[in-house]
Amino acid sequence: MQIEYIVREDNTRLLLIFAGWSTDASAFGGLVCPGYDVAVLSGYTDLSVPDDFSGYSEIVVMAWSLGVWAASNVLARYRKLPVTLTVAVNGTETPVSDTEGIPERIYRSTLDGLTAQSLLKFRRRMGGGDLPLPSRSVDELGDELAVVLAAGAAAGIRWDRAVISDNDMIFPPDNQRCAWQGRADILEMTGAHVPDWQRIVDALVINKPLVGRRFARGLQTYMSEADVQIRIAEHLWSMCRKHCGSLNKTPLSVLEIGYGNGAMTRLYAPELRPKRLVLWDILDIPSPFGETAICDGETAIMELAPDSVDMIISASTVQWFNSLSGFLERCAGVLAPGGLVVISSFGPQTFHELTEAGVTPLPYISLESIRRIVPAGMELLELHEGIITKVFSSPIDVIRHLRSTGVNGRKSSVPLTKILTSYPLRSDGRAALTYNPVYFILRKSQ
Repeated sequence: MQIEYIVREDNTRLLLIFAGWSTDASAFGGLVCPGYDVAVLSGYTDLSVPDDFSGYSEIVVMAWSLGVWAASNVLARYRKLPVTLTVAVNGTETPVSDTEGIPERIYRSTLDGLTAQSLLKFRRRMGGGDLPLPSRSVDELGDELAVVLAAGAAAGIRWDRAVISDNDMIFPPDNQRCAWQGRADILEMTGAHVPDWQRIVDALVINKPLVGRRFARGLQTYMSEADVQIRIAEHLWSMCRKHCGSLNKTPLSVLEIGYGNGAMTRLYAPELRPKRLVLWDILDIPSPFGETAICDGETAIMELAPDSVDMIISASTVQWFNSLSGFLERCAGVLAPGGLVVISSFGPQTFHELTEAGVTPLPYISLESIRRIVPAGMELLELHEGIITKVFSSPIDVIRHLRSTGVNGRKSSVPLTKILTSYPLRSDGRAALTYNPVYFILRKSQ
């Protein structure tokens, strides 16, 4: 494989793209992913990785077309890479398949009849006729097709999301749906095999530096405005209390991720009285309850020793993680046998009013998806959701509320005036804002 960096600014996070067949980094010119370096891998006759990525604390992987097959094989081999989010775009792990990939007859005819002229025709079919041609020769591209055909299906790995274009003329959309159903959250988009990369990045990758800045700005007003988050914390602790007796262990070691102003901490700490309480947050917030550390909990958990924590608690935080599935897998590793993971997040109905006004929503998690991503060796003890609706005098009051709590951690390309005029109003002329909290508790097998 060859690697080309299209953004290299000494960020600690990396967006790593596995390009599609007959493309390279030139297909991604102008792509912006704030807070991340961006690198593109291409050329899959040799799957050796030309960089150890040792300077990165987090790697987000997006793989396109035959790049999905390559990424699956590479990530299965390099399991120690700090990979969080994995996104398959218009491709599958079985690239030559009549039911889950490119039909075999079409794939073989593309390989057998490959010429400079047929390559141009192929690129028009994929919707990339105006993309620059790769530096590799037609013979090299043919060798790549032959290697993939001979290798067969890729090693299966964890995929968080599968993006499927409705007019993909390379990987039939129905075949993609068949391949990913029950294995990843599917995001359907309009377009051809060549997707709108900026739209995908904006929708699925969390701008963590921006999240930190927004929460820092709202820290002083959080308590007066975050009544919903406080209610959620109270409900989560009432659920958790029922299962604490199963820990059968004192002293306890407890880790809370996203402790913020302590709304959750002050509920459980006096009752559990853990011997060791570690509190993580992206901001420096003093707490009288335990040891505090400024960190990204999604990646910091990769550094903990196996079986070292009895309980992991996180209220209204993991929606800012790139991969809940990957995080839970790592929780399973660091929890002691019988340990608990206690989490609240938000479901797809959250802020649907803003979505109706044109704002791109966070990739919120559904109950069905949570059931699917429960790691091996973990038991789902609790899972349910709720709806909490706040009502404001006007849409501008909704925006002020969000700014005061810091929960608007996404940058929107939609002008504020457009949001305000498009915001749906109730019959009484007021503006509602919906929260869809989801709650779940997992226990590690003894």
